[in-house]
Amino acid sequence: MLKRLNMQILRYRMLNVLRHSLSTTTKANVETTEGNKLVSEDANKFIPDVKYSNEEKEKILKIINNSKIDDLLSYNISKMRANKLLSWLKHNGALTDLNDILHIEGFGSKYIIKFYQSLLNEETADVRKYQKVLKLSKSFITPKIDIKQRLNTKSCVAVRIGINNVAWARLELPSASAERPSILTHWQQHDVVDKKLHLSDLVQRCLYVNHLIPTSDCYILENPPTAQATNKPSSLDQKNVSIQKAQITAMLGFALALRNQLNEDKIHSDDIKMSSTPTNVFYMRRLLPARLFNYLVGAERVSSEKIVIDMMRTYYNIDECFVKEGSDTLTIRSNVQFSQELREMFSLASPSNRDLLSQALLLNLAFVRLILFEEEQSIATVTGLNRKTG
Repeated sequence: MLKRLNMQILRYRMLNVLRHSLSTTTKANVETTEGNKLVSEDANKFIPDVKYSNEEKEKILKIINNSKIDDLLSYNISKMRANKLLSWLKHNGALTDLNDILHIEGFGSKYIIKFYQSLLNEETADVRKYQKVLKLSKSFITPKIDIKQRLNTKSCVAVRIGINNVAWARLELPSASAERPSILTHWQQHDVVDKKLHLSDLVQRCLYVNHLIPTSDCYILENPPTAQATNKPSSLDQKNVSIQKAQITAMLGFALALRNQLNEDKIHSDDIKMSSTPTNVFYMRRLLPARLFNYLVGAERVSSEKIVIDMMRTYYNIDECFVKEGSDTLTIRSNVQFSQELREMFSLASPSNRDLLSQALLLNLAFVRLILFEEEQSIATVTGLNRKTG
């Protein structure tokens, strides 16, 4: 009996010792963790080794507190951090001190210094924004066009392929120093097929169309629609149309590209040797002209005839005209001068042919504005960069 009592007393004392040991260890760990947290916060409390004047501080705080997402992204900051910054400002109010930004997750001292430096350098911000616009424009056409070829392009022909016909428009571009409109020199439409043709007959029709298309420094076609597999009978006709458009696009694209090879005397006997001459045929992303000139409803194009008629009525078609300094409108070089002969041809064409002719011209103008002239306003229109963010 006494022995059992002694064992219970010993067990009780051991449990008390164990409880005390665990309590002391836990408390020490908590104090250590809190101490490390305080040390970490103290280490990041101030931005080291950088001194800003009062004017620079005011400028940095003003930009941060008043900028929207698109404005911030023109500086040296990622989209993720910019969203975190705006979210923090929305819930906590404006920054009152440069060190306040350290409270936001993802903003370390080294990163903040680079970010603040970009805020102080307005020229860098403008350059970054322009580079972003140019980067977007590179995806508009296939293949990409290099700077030298873009600057040396003095004329371009756009070819628009319809269901049964093809239309093209040729523009002569003014020199970089001349504030004059582009000149529409050729504008024509030709029927290719009136029924389903054998592939060999379609090749002959396309070669004849290639013979009619005027020469130019470069040629632009729109990427054809993709023919998707489907079991619906109602979709078979549309699928056949898409396939035929793709066939015509491929044939004309090859024939126009071959002109460059012939001009360079690169064909020898039976062997066609591809030269190092840059390609002169470009394929523009579908629906870009419709987005730029606003004749797209949902995913479907509407008639573009009215847009071209409005262009014919503008003062840009006068030979001698000037742009006011500081104007935000497009330059005269981006617009078109129509001859009286081509105006009459357009007015006498059928409604369907006028629409196809209009699309050919607008395809060419989209290439000129987005690719050759790299107009920031036009690029912003098709990419949505000009839309205001709340």
